[in-house]
Amino acid sequence: MARRPFDPSLARGGLFDAPGESAPLSVSQASERILRAVEGIGRVRVVGEVSNFSSPRHWYFTLKDDESQIGCVMWASRTSGVGFVPATGMEVIVTGTITHYGKGGRTQIDVQSMERRGEGLLQARYEALRRELDEKGWFRAERRRPLPAFPRRVAVITSFQADALQDVLKTARIRAPFVDILVVGVPVQGEAAAPAVAQAIAAVDRRADELGIDAMIVTRGGGSIEDLWAFNERIVAEAVFNAKTPVISAIGHESDVTIIDFVADHRASTPTQAVMELFPDRHAEGEQVDSLSGRMNRSVRRRVEDARRHLSMLARHPLFRSPRAPIDLRRADLGRLAVRLASGTRATHSAARHRLADACARFERHRPSIRQAAARERLHSFDARLHAAARRTLADLRGQVSAADRQLRLLGPGETLARGWSLTFAADGSLLRSAADAGAGQELRTQFADGSVRSRVEPSSETPSSTLFGPHGG
Repeated sequence: MARRPFDPSLARGGLFDAPGESAPLSVSQASERILRAVEGIGRVRVVGEVSNFSSPRHWYFTLKDDESQIGCVMWASRTSGVGFVPATGMEVIVTGTITHYGKGGRTQIDVQSMERRGEGLLQARYEALRRELDEKGWFRAERRRPLPAFPRRVAVITSFQADALQDVLKTARIRAPFVDILVVGVPVQGEAAAPAVAQAIAAVDRRADELGIDAMIVTRGGGSIEDLWAFNERIVAEAVFNAKTPVISAIGHESDVTIIDFVADHRASTPTQAVMELFPDRHAEGEQVDSLSGRMNRSVRRRVEDARRHLSMLARHPLFRSPRAPIDLRRADLGRLAVRLASGTRATHSAARHRLADACARFERHRPSIRQAAARERLHSFDARLHAAARRTLADLRGQVSAADRQLRLLGPGETLARGWSLTFAADGSLLRSAADAGAGQELRTQFADGSVRSRVEPSSETPSSTLFGPHGG
């Protein structure tokens, strides 16, 4: 769609009015309109080169490229979160809002955050690798090896041209010239740096015993995040993690923290600090040796004096003045002990004889044959008493049975039948209690005292009658 041509008559505010058509704007009014116009742009991200940087408290600088420039201000409350101090010529990306300062007549960016160009991606990679290795436990303090107290030889892995190497060598000559230094030259910047540093660490660690290496210092001077990036690579961190020889990292300035610093056994803020923490101080060690020598001499003199006093005391002992006196004293003691032993032995034997006589008397009273005879007499007595009680109990039981039998006979049906009574039963064995219970043709059994007879009921108009089959013995 084609853009509509600009029509000044449609513009608001009178900026495009013809001369004489409206009152002119004051400078303040024009500045106010510029302010409203630029504030409508909102937040912007601008990349450019830093120049004219000054920082009495707040940061004031100009951001420029080949064709233009714009002023910037970053208030002190925000500068602490940047993590670096911008310098002239540094390329940065700022985020903020465009403002117009009417009194000064300048338009500038109110910067809220700042990063070096290209640093955002590198920082993201750095944070991702740091989190990953931290989760794996590579940063745990308990896995770090202690530094040797008196290293024989130390390997320094850095560039031959690095200022850090000169700092290390100078400090080492002053602090501990007796410690040998093996310099392993590697590139410390660029794409080839990380593989070279990792290979150097692995090679030194592999031949540490052969070369007499007790520790390694991996170092280089300061720089941008891009300059130090080789020491944020996984391959270098892995080489340090796998090394059995203690590793000290001294990368960049104190504010520069790389991945190798987290994995190393010790991190030094500067190359000089690495030497001071690893190499013993000859002056301090000399003072300590002098102190220990003085203490040892005082201790030896004190022990000699103690031994001399002890020897003098022993020389005054009676044993050395009269050696036979203690022997005679011990001989007299031995004689007294022999007399006491003989007397005690006799008394012990006499007491033992008395105890034996008492035991024999008690044994005689409790001889098994005597106790057995007494028990046999008691057993015979118990047996006679038991038989007498059994006979009495048996006679009582027989009387009770006879009485019960007589009573049973009196109450039983046999006595009743013997007096002339009889019992009549139906074929199913039920007792007939009335003549009406007997039906015509029904077989009956009549029980007498001396037997039973069977009969059949004949029909009758008056009373039932029965036909006798014949007696049956009961």
